[in-house]
Amino acid sequence: MFNNPIFDYAGFNNPLGSDPYIVSLANTNNFEEEISLFNAQENLIKENLGLPQGVTSNAEWIFEMPSEQTFTCFEPLVGFNNNTDFFLENENGNVLRQFRVTATINSFKAITNAFNGIANEALYRFDSVPPRIILNATSEFASFPFVQDARFVFFVTSLQEATKGLQLVELRAVNSTTYPCLDRFALTATQTGFNNNDSTNASSYSEILQTTNFAPFGVDSLVLQSPKITKLAENPVYVTEKDANGNREQQQVTLLRSPYMRPNQRVISNLRKIDGATEISFTLPKNTSATLFIYDKYRMMP
Repeated sequence: MFNNPIFDYAGFNNPLGSDPYIVSLANTNNFEEEISLFNAQENLIKENLGLPQGVTSNAEWIFEMPSEQTFTCFEPLVGFNNNTDFFLENENGNVLRQFRVTATINSFKAITNAFNGIANEALYRFDSVPPRIILNATSEFASFPFVQDARFVFFVTSLQEATKGLQLVELRAVNSTTYPCLDRFALTATQTGFNNNDSTNASSYSEILQTTNFAPFGVDSLVLQSPKITKLAENPVYVTEKDANGNREQQQVTLLRSPYMRPNQRVISNLRKIDGATEISFTLPKNTSATLFIYDKYRMMP
């Protein structure tokens, strides 16, 4: 996976053949999204690390509702009522409760946070026996809060750690008291190709942001790889950096080809480093992925 010919033969940044740092993105939306990577000084404190809803980072598996569906457990203009339970079922038929709503919730962001494991006893209570599945989630509602149609996307950085290798097959919402309802929606699974055990430098995107903020990566070029690289290259790619006076300067860069490259790869050139203020922006086509391979020339080698 990391044996990129352009680095083996062209010799950019990587004379010792070390593994790269990886930023693996997947756009699960049915429309293209503007992506702004890095810029750790701002994105570390933003929701979803500054990435759009429906865009995941460094996820090994994605489990998603293919389209928006009508949740009968969501009461228009009110929300998900008190005592609504949310469950996830795995391929072995085991059903685990993620959390129970303890107050009427009219914010899908609160529900997303509950799936993400962010405690809020005033809104929802986690179920600890049996243990919850460790995962992240994004959500989208149609004309919220007037319409009951919604779509959830779940992703894990390691399927083995999150579910002991079992895929998720269904999302359920149930309320048998305050607002009787039962919703069951199938989840489709996608393996992204990212494997956090496949490289000595594989990290979560959050960890990469924290690293660049305090120990910048020294780079000359980055490899950008995507199954839709031609479509991705139709829109401009921008790099924003701070100059010596602290002013942000943006430049449009060209995605370059090389005889050493694979057909689905391009190079982003004219970079000096990725620090806490560096930002790389591009448009990610719908329902596709993109991976950045970063070879840090400042890294200490044994």
